[in-house]
Amino acid sequence: MKGCSSTACDLEVKSTEIALIAPTIELAKKTRKIIEERNEDIEVFTSMAEKDAIDDALEIAKKLVKNGTKIIISRKGTAVAIRNAKLDVSVVVINTILSDYVESMEIAKKFDGVIAFFSYDEITDDVKSACYMLNIDAKFYTFKSDKDCESIVNEAIKDGAVLGIGGAMSQKYADMYNFDHITIENSEISIVTAIENAKQLLVVKKEELKKQNELKLQLERYQAVLNFTHDAIIAIDEKGIIDVINPIAENIVKVPPGYAMGKNINDIIDNSQMSQLLDLKEKELNQLMDINGTLVSTNRIPIMVENKIKGVVATFQDIKTIQENENKIRRTLYRKGLIAKYNFRDIKGESELLENTIEIAKSFALSDSTILIQGETGTGKELFAQSIHNMSKRKNGPFVAINCAALSKNLLESELFGYEEGAFTGAAKGGKIGLFELAHKGTIFLDEIGEIPMEIQAQLLRVLQEKEIRRVGSGVTMPVDVRVITATNKDLKKEIISKKFREDLYYRICVLELHIPPLRKRGNDVNILSKFFFEKYLGINSKEYLEQLEIIMDRVRNHKWYGNIRELQNFIERICVLLLYHKSSDNIEELLNGFLINNMLDDYNYKMRVEEGNKKTDIKNINLEQWELEEIVTTLKRNNLSIQKSAQDLGISRTTLWRKMKQYNIELK
Repeated sequence: MKGCSSTACDLEVKSTEIALIAPTIELAKKTRKIIEERNEDIEVFTSMAEKDAIDDALEIAKKLVKNGTKIIISRKGTAVAIRNAKLDVSVVVINTILSDYVESMEIAKKFDGVIAFFSYDEITDDVKSACYMLNIDAKFYTFKSDKDCESIVNEAIKDGAVLGIGGAMSQKYADMYNFDHITIENSEISIVTAIENAKQLLVVKKEELKKQNELKLQLERYQAVLNFTHDAIIAIDEKGIIDVINPIAENIVKVPPGYAMGKNINDIIDNSQMSQLLDLKEKELNQLMDINGTLVSTNRIPIMVENKIKGVVATFQDIKTIQENENKIRRTLYRKGLIAKYNFRDIKGESELLENTIEIAKSFALSDSTILIQGETGTGKELFAQSIHNMSKRKNGPFVAINCAALSKNLLESELFGYEEGAFTGAAKGGKIGLFELAHKGTIFLDEIGEIPMEIQAQLLRVLQEKEIRRVGSGVTMPVDVRVITATNKDLKKEIISKKFREDLYYRICVLELHIPPLRKRGNDVNILSKFFFEKYLGINSKEYLEQLEIIMDRVRNHKWYGNIRELQNFIERICVLLLYHKSSDNIEELLNGFLINNMLDDYNYKMRVEEGNKKTDIKNINLEQWELEEIVTTLKRNNLSIQKSAQDLGISRTTLWRKMKQYNIELK
C-alpha cells in the first residue's frame, strides 16, 4: 500500500493506477487494512463530510486523474458523481449488500417507530425482505444529489421516523437536524469484490490500450506505405467509390490532393477497369494502360471478405519510372560486393588471445597503412579485414575483395587493373574497370596474396609505390586512393627464400602485421562458436537440441580443429541436419567416430608436416588401422587399463571403445 492523504486541498498523490475514495473514515481504515493484508498497490483517500463530501471527492478524483490514475473505487453516490463529471477515468462501485445492514438492523429492532432507510439509489429487495421478516417498520427514501439528501432527511423527520440508516451524506444532514442516524459501513466482502473488479478492469483497459496502440501503429505504417511507396495506389469500395488514394496516384491521375476521395472511380479515371473487377472477382496483373497520357503498368486485385467482394485495390507504376529504376539496379548490381558486411562485434569469442588480436586490429583500423593478415585457413581473415575497413576513416567508401588464388595470371591482371577495349581477344566492348579503380577512396582486400604470380607482384608493387594504375592495353596511368589489406596462410619469408615472393613487395604490404590465432588455441571459444552456429542453423528449434549439442561437443573436446572456424561451422551444420531430419543417434555416433578417427589422422599428419619441414605427407601411405590400434593400446596403458578414462581421453564412448578393442583383439590383462 502506498501513502495516503485525506483531503483534496493538501492532496499529494503519487502515480497510482488504482485509487479508492472513501466517504467515511471507517471505510478508509477498513480498506487500508485489507489492502495491507493483500499487499495491493492501491491508494486510499477520504473525502470530508463536514465539507461537501461529493465536491471534495471530485477534487481528489481530478488530481488523481491528472497524476495518471486509471481506476477509482468508491461508494455509489460518490462513484456516480465522478462518472457524471466525465473525467478520463473508469469508476468501480462498492455496492452495499444485505450483510452490510445486519448490524444496523439489530439496533433498529430496539426502536419503536418508523425506521428511515436512505440510499442513493433504490435499495435492494433483500434488504426490504429482511426488514419485513424482522418486523421493522421501515420506510425507504432515495436521493440523487446533496440537495435531494437534505430534503429526504427532512421528509423522514416529518414522517415521524425515529431512526435513520444510510450513508455519509444522510449522516451529515441527520446531525444537522439532531436526528438519530446509523451510517452503514461496507463489509470486507463488498470492499474485496470492488478491488477485484477494479483489478480486472485495469487488465482489460491495458489490453484495450495495447490494441489501440497496435492499431494506431499499424495505421501509421499503412499511411507511411501509402505516402512513400514508389507505387501509385487506389482502392474503391463495392460501389466503386474511392476510399484510398495516395499522393503518387494523385500525381499520375493529375488531380489535386484529396479531390478524388469519395468520388466514383469512373469519374476520375474513365478506363481504370476497376469497376469491372467488382463483377469478375479475378485479379489482373501487369496490365499496360494509359492514364491521362501516362503509360503505366497496373495490378488490379479484388478485396474478398467471406467470399464476398468488398472492393478493389489497384497499384500503378509509371513505365518511364520502371525503366529508370531498372537502369539504376543494373548499375548497382555492377557494384555488388563492394560493401563490407561485418564489424568487430560480429567476431564471436571471449578468449584473451582473440580479444588481444581484436584490440590490435582496432588500432590498425585507425591508420591508413597496408596490413598483412596472417593465419591458417578458416580462421576468419576476411572477417577481420572487413571489420578493420568498417572502423576506418574509409568506412563510407567501397570494400573490394578478391581471392588471388582463384584466377589465372591473365585473368587476375585484368581483374585487378582493368583493361581497354581490344586489349586482347574476347575483351568486352568499351573495356572494363579494374578492382583497384572500383576500390578508389576505399579498401581492397587481396586474399591469398602468396599465390600471386611474380609478374603480377611487380605490377602490384608499382601500384603501392606510385598510387596509380595502368589498365591492360593502355598507355595512360590513373591515380587511385586505396588502402590495401592482404592475407595469407603461407609463410611469406620462406616463399621469399624459395624465390616465389618478392622481398620488396613483402615489406610494402607488411607495414602492419596481424596474426589471427587458430581455433585450437582459443579455449572455450569453440563452445561459444558452436552454440552460435547451432542457433543460426536450427533457429527456434535449437533449444530443443541444446543438451545434445553439449554432449556432442564434450565428445570432441580434444579435437584440434585444424580447419579452424570453417571446419567447426561445417561440423555443426552436419550435426544440425542429423538432429533435425534423421533423428537417429546411430547417424550421430557414426559421424563422431569418423570425426575422432580423422582427428587422430590430422594429429599424425600435422606432426609429420612439422617434422619434415612443412613437406607434404602422402596420407595414403598412413596405415590408419595400425595408427588407431597403437593409439588405443597406448591410451589404455596410460590409464592403467581403465575403460572409462581411456574412452574420455580418446574422445569416444565406452561402447565404441569396447567395439574397437574387439575389432583389434585387444584384451585387458
